[in-house]
Amino acid sequence: MKQQILFTLYDIFDQWNQGLAKACKRGCSSCCTQNVTITAVEGEAILRYILAEDMAFWLAEKLNSPPVHQAPKMTTNDFAAACLEGRDVDHDTPHTASTCPFLDKDQCTIYPVRPFSCRLFISQKTCSAMHPAVVADFYLEAATAVTQIVEHLGQKEYWGNMLDVLPALLDMSEFREIADHLSTTQIIQARMRTLTASPLPGFLVSAEHSDTVSPLLQQIFDAEVEGRRVEDVLNGK
Repeated sequence: MKQQILFTLYDIFDQWNQGLAKACKRGCSSCCTQNVTITAVEGEAILRYILAEDMAFWLAEKLNSPPVHQAPKMTTNDFAAACLEGRDVDHDTPHTASTCPFLDKDQCTIYPVRPFSCRLFISQKTCSAMHPAVVADFYLEAATAVTQIVEHLGQKEYWGNMLDVLPALLDMSEFREIADHLSTTQIIQARMRTLTASPLPGFLVSAEHSDTVSPLLQQIFDAEVEGRRVEDVLNGK
């Protein structure tokens, strides 16, 4: 059920941003760094794709490389909770310019199951290391809101950098084929760098952009998966 809801979220967001002006195109990969955070639900989708494509050893080789990234300090929903409560928090997460190990000739090797952190990234102008992405404020708020829903969907499970969450999930028996190529120490260390996904405390949507973002969120909540409204599933009904 969670996997189906996840891909429903992906599809609705992809349809919503189809008409937006963007410079992104095939082979554009300057934003594809190791600064990717995911939930366990997203990680499981990636690992199942890896097994289906017979890429277990390939992934293990990528995960065996020494990590360049640093673990984030708090989840998106934890940060949202702090903001909504008026608490001052240090949310600055160190970023690295190191290229995502899943890139091959500027193409994503897991593109069909790329996580939402990758799907949301667009720019109105061609970006580079010297020229950051240009994104409208309403888009940032919409993308953040959907990121919060994705985290809520995976609450109480692993959340963190993709290169930590993926090995952390390898204690699941269905992924043993990949786990056999990594050491137990690597898996444990990765698990220790993860955080726990938190439930949705409320959205960080401004009054200025509410009329633009709210219809997207309502479309997500009204979507049905296996005859159940997504909002009802998210609320535990």
